[in-house]
Amino acid sequence: MATRTTTKKAELKTSTAKPTTEKEAPAKKTTTVKAAVKGTVKKATTRKTTVRKTASKKAVSLNTEVYVQWLGKEVSEKDIVDSIKRIWTEEMGKKEADLTDLKIYIKPEDNGAHYVINNDITGFISL
Repeated sequence: MATRTTTKKAELKTSTAKPTTEKEAPAKKTTTVKAAVKGTVKKATTRKTTVRKTASKKAVSLNTEVYVQWLGKEVSEKDIVDSIKRIWTEEMGKKEADLTDLKIYIKPEDNGAHYVINNDITGFISL
């Protein structure tokens, strides 16, 4: 009987030794993976701090055209604005650069448009 117990003990020792070595190997890989992950995280954060953001805003240009149609007549916004600019420069003798604010109120029932320039000068043009 003594031989049987020693044989079993030997088998148990070999069977317990194998799982121990298998557990140690993944533990080393895990620490290596963690170290690799930490290294990539540090690299990513240093890249973020070196990236410069530019404060440029892109101007969006929108091409619009406005037309007013009334009783078979058609008038475009561009024609009205050009007429008011001509009045501003030729009749009033002012520079076009001085015209900073222009509000136009088109009134088809009056067959014309009222305008306000720079919240000060008002006028009326016929269409």
